[in-house]
Amino acid sequence: MFIFWYNLCFFRLSNTTIMKNILLLLTASVLLFSCTKPKGKVSLTYNKATAVYGVLNEVRNQPLLIPQQPLENPGKIYVGNDYVLVGEKGKGIHIFDNSNMTNPIRFSFIQIPYNKEFFVKDNMLYAESLYDFIKIDISDVYHPVIVDREENVFGTPLTNDKGESLIRFNYTVATDEFELNSPEAKEIERKGKLHIDYKGKLIPESSVPTSFANSNNGAGTLNRIAVDFGHVYILTGSKLHVLDNTSTALSYIDNINLSEGMETVYTYDNKIYIGSQDGVLTYDASTPEKPSKISEFNHTTSCDPVLPNGTRAFLTLRSVENQGCNYEGENTLNVIDMSDEDEPVIAQSIEMNTPYGMAIINNYLFVGQGENGFSVFDISSDDEIEEIATVTGLVAFDIMQHPTNPNILLVTNSYGIKEYNIDYSTFVVSPIGTINY
Repeated sequence: MFIFWYNLCFFRLSNTTIMKNILLLLTASVLLFSCTKPKGKVSLTYNKATAVYGVLNEVRNQPLLIPQQPLENPGKIYVGNDYVLVGEKGKGIHIFDNSNMTNPIRFSFIQIPYNKEFFVKDNMLYAESLYDFIKIDISDVYHPVIVDREENVFGTPLTNDKGESLIRFNYTVATDEFELNSPEAKEIERKGKLHIDYKGKLIPESSVPTSFANSNNGAGTLNRIAVDFGHVYILTGSKLHVLDNTSTALSYIDNINLSEGMETVYTYDNKIYIGSQDGVLTYDASTPEKPSKISEFNHTTSCDPVLPNGTRAFLTLRSVENQGCNYEGENTLNVIDMSDEDEPVIAQSIEMNTPYGMAIINNYLFVGQGENGFSVFDISSDDEIEEIATVTGLVAFDIMQHPTNPNILLVTNSYGIKEYNIDYSTFVVSPIGTINY
């Protein structure tokens, strides 16, 4: 094609006078340039995720309990009777002796490589670990024991030419040239990032095991693991994984494909509630191994824990800059009427400053408001809920009740966990102790 257009342009020049040839010779260069198609390249800046490989059995066989470690990147939090568990993103879980609340002591560390999420119920700790899902007996929390490991729950390991498994990605910001409309260019346009294997080739997003999906770490209502109905439900990106859960063993059953943007999962009254970036999905779990979708309630794209309670569900929408939410959205607490399971509707919408996590304690709904403290609502009747107190002068991302003392609240913030006594007649709180990050 290039030669054809070049000869055509040159032929037009060959039948003119010498002077015209001189003038047209200059024009020919322009014609020649215009007749040559440009190469289809585009320069793109993107997040480059380069695969790192290792021996998977070495990852799996690391000792479970090791001495205390520095707390550098806190994640999930669980409050026990006289202890507190604080996740260290990607590494495991710190054990704090909280028997003396005025002076919590970091005791030891449960090593769970590449862990992002964990959940505790009935003295069992459930946690993801790279491709696997594990169940740990913490009836003696200071001497935890793995009782079962279900391997490759989150996908088949990708391997390199040495037989090593993909164990993580190193992330950098890169600027490179790509062919127009190439798979790489399309992936960057969709996701803003590329996963690159040991050959320097693209790993399609659909082939990346779900254990590498992003997750929101938090506590209370910000869970991505739920344990109920004799089963475990794990939310990873756009899938809900279902595992059978007997007294000791785990057994993978199946997964449910969801749309992208799923954030939280919560079980209540034979139902599973899934909070997404733009809605709430309700699934019937009367057949727990195969949940079936009942309804979908859509709302403005935002950050949204969901907390069901009877025929109502409470949903916070947050639009805070730099918090992974839609900055142009709304800041509200919505009360959803779930009495008609097929068609849930908003019964009440309350404007808030910066709503985060929620907790129901003694017929009160507590809503963390970050730098703005927390709000308390009376939910004792079926009428519209009413805000009865606002507690300021503290930072509250999420709120939890002490498991055996209802007069003690634990409040999370960017710096640690604050423990407070609360007077329910006045909603005045007084500090007890702090677990610092």
